[in-house]
Amino acid sequence: MNYFELLAWLGIGSSHPGGFPVTQQNLNALQVKKEDYVLDAGCGTGLTVCHLAKTVGCRIMGIDINPQMVEKACQRAEQERVSHLVEFRVADVYKLPFEENYFDKVIAESITVFLDKVRVYREFYRVLKPEGSVADLEMALLGKLPPNLKQQLAECFGSGTDPLSFQDWQEALSQVGFLDVEIKNPQRLRNNGNVILNALKKDWMLIKDLTHKVANQPGLVARLKKNAEFMKRNQGYFGFGLVHGRKPTPPPPPEKLGVKGRVGQVFSNFLRLVRTFSY
Repeated sequence: MNYFELLAWLGIGSSHPGGFPVTQQNLNALQVKKEDYVLDAGCGTGLTVCHLAKTVGCRIMGIDINPQMVEKACQRAEQERVSHLVEFRVADVYKLPFEENYFDKVIAESITVFLDKVRVYREFYRVLKPEGSVADLEMALLGKLPPNLKQQLAECFGSGTDPLSFQDWQEALSQVGFLDVEIKNPQRLRNNGNVILNALKKDWMLIKDLTHKVANQPGLVARLKKNAEFMKRNQGYFGFGLVHGRKPTPPPPPEKLGVKGRVGQVFSNFLRLVRTFSY
């Protein structure tokens, strides 16, 4: 299993920096309204989706490229009685199966760090309504990562893992047209494993058959431990924050002139030309 398949198999729904406690902080900062239609891109087992549905009561679409994650997300929604508000689909963030101007908000948690940033943000921009906003929780580099640590990062999380500086994250979002780009809740990576562990213990989706899985595949858990130890040893290089931006309202199209208006425009241009040669 690669890193993402391992997360899906275990049913871990909040493996991003800071875990679910940071998710709650960010959702409070976003002020999602009941009338909003939200896309959670890379929804995993649906932990954030179901929490948002229960606390705000808005409609949410969750997508993930891993069918196992989507299956677990559907089970969670049914168990937590929010199926009437949420929907889950298997989909690729590079080619979202939605029309333009479809969602009020797009949220993501630690998926873009593994992908082509501009391609992902271009799709988010396309499916957002004008004045809609994107909020992407991502890991950031606080200093230049030595080559040996880059290699170890790739070995732990996959070859495409590419955290940016906070400034570069903002530039990636601005490049596709988002305005008012900022980093909300920027933080240094801290050793808050106990806080995250306590949050994971409350997730019934994760713990329901965890003992059986660990007993059958102890080597997979060792891999997760290796990843955690790498981040703990090198946490001074990393931070995280919510990359946030707004899709602007496009300018109105130029007013079409009728025959009378076009004649008037031609005559005005002619008068300006005459005045130019009169001096």
